[in-house]
Amino acid sequence: MLKLFFTNRNFRRLLLFSTSSGIGGGMFRMFMMWAIHATYQNPMYTGIAGFMFGVPFVVSFIVGPFVDRWKKAKVLRIVGFVQLCVAVLILVSHVFFYPGAWLFIIAILIFSIASLFAHPAYTALLPKIVDGKDLITANAFMRITGLAGGLTIGTVLYMLMREGADFALVYSVTAVLLFIALLSAMLLHSNKDTNSVVIQAYLAELKIGFAFVKRGLMLPLIVAAVAMSFFADIAYVNLPMFAEIHIGTASGYIILSALALVGGLIGSYISRAIGARFEVWKILVGCFILAGIARIVFVNVIPDNLTRAIWIYILYVGLGSTIGIFYHTLVQKLPPQNLISRVDTTITSLSAVTAAAGALVGGILGTHLYHVDMVFIIQGGSYIAIGVLLCFCKSVRALPKVGEIGSATTP
Repeated sequence: MLKLFFTNRNFRRLLLFSTSSGIGGGMFRMFMMWAIHATYQNPMYTGIAGFMFGVPFVVSFIVGPFVDRWKKAKVLRIVGFVQLCVAVLILVSHVFFYPGAWLFIIAILIFSIASLFAHPAYTALLPKIVDGKDLITANAFMRITGLAGGLTIGTVLYMLMREGADFALVYSVTAVLLFIALLSAMLLHSNKDTNSVVIQAYLAELKIGFAFVKRGLMLPLIVAAVAMSFFADIAYVNLPMFAEIHIGTASGYIILSALALVGGLIGSYISRAIGARFEVWKILVGCFILAGIARIVFVNVIPDNLTRAIWIYILYVGLGSTIGIFYHTLVQKLPPQNLISRVDTTITSLSAVTAAAGALVGGILGTHLYHVDMVFIIQGGSYIAIGVLLCFCKSVRALPKVGEIGSATTP
């Protein structure tokens, strides 16, 4: 991991962009919702804000062909500039005049639209500057730095806010992080980027992306990822109630959220440890089944032994994070490089739709089931089922070790 960091200057720049932009964007989303709630005490405004954060990603597939054609480094520079401008606007408005709800809503929408372009550009750029055999290490490294930095800065800011610090502090830190992201993006380059920025046949290119997603190995992988997202969101909307019941205080939700970041770090290390030793299909199947078992065991252990349940919860999150890292790497390795953004944005759109559906179903189940624990047991059972079904899929079982995978793997 350190060898990749010290020998690849362009990777260091992308790592700095990913970490700064990821932490800054995460802080913007979290504290903007907090600020809107604290300022207006109106669920309508927080509901609209949540909608503005999420709705652009439903149509994420629209930007795929554009990002595939544009220079990825230039896309990240534009995204960094737009997001920095939004953060500075919120900071200035907070300091010099009373911002209306409309300003918050518009700022959130612009920030989210910019984010639409950032993720596929980063996903497509990384394979251009890192060798295929190092992709797992690179993705894990980025996950570690983002989670560790986010956990540290977020915890400090949260404690300062609890002690009475003003939202101006959060906006200032966010602006600084996004400024660092912009500077690192300015230094990024890729000799493999194309100069073509004109879309002659946009609909045809969009269709090519959809066709690739629907065939061969990509289809069962996407179905598995979307199903995982659906059941995860069913559980996510019930997590605050679950935490309050079993941990005893409303802060239990914050505790589990912080532990999830720790689990994410562990997942990054697991990915590096097993990536070169086992075939990818065995890793995916094993992690799905083990994550499902860990989820069910966690629910049954937490009423009697909180300490043991916490360790099981961290393991569960680590296994889920491992699935995410390998899945993200497959999206970077299986499609041809000129299709990566289209595949990535199509998956993002599907996940956004299923996330909304999962949240709705989760609300219904949480209301009608006799105990909220059942929601999480259902989630665990679904993960086990996904792992078993993947095991029966021939195209998935043909996946070799990650270093042996290339675009030719997908028929």
